[in-house]
Amino acid sequence: MTTPPPPFESLKHLADQGDPTDRAKNVGRVLESIPALQHWLREIRQGAVREMRDSGMSHAEVSKELGLSRARAQQIAEGRASGKRAEPPSAE
Repeated sequence: MTTPPPPFESLKHLADQGDPTDRAKNVGRVLESIPALQHWLREIRQGAVREMRDSGMSHAEVSKELGLSRARAQQIAEGRASGKRAEPPSAE
């Protein structure tokens, strides 16, 4: 892949670095930060969905607007990353 997918075109400079050691190190740092990026993006999405709900939209209306199932819209509003609830800590 020579061009990163949208909206990540600004990362193309990573592939263009001449020194393979620098390229590998810099890409490694970016890869390590992906979980933090995903967390941040989920918080933004959750906030937007909550704003939609606070403005009077139902979960069904939010889901239609975003192209999601009603259940998924509700999960996002509640801050759940998937349909699964967090596992309680084991008593081991």
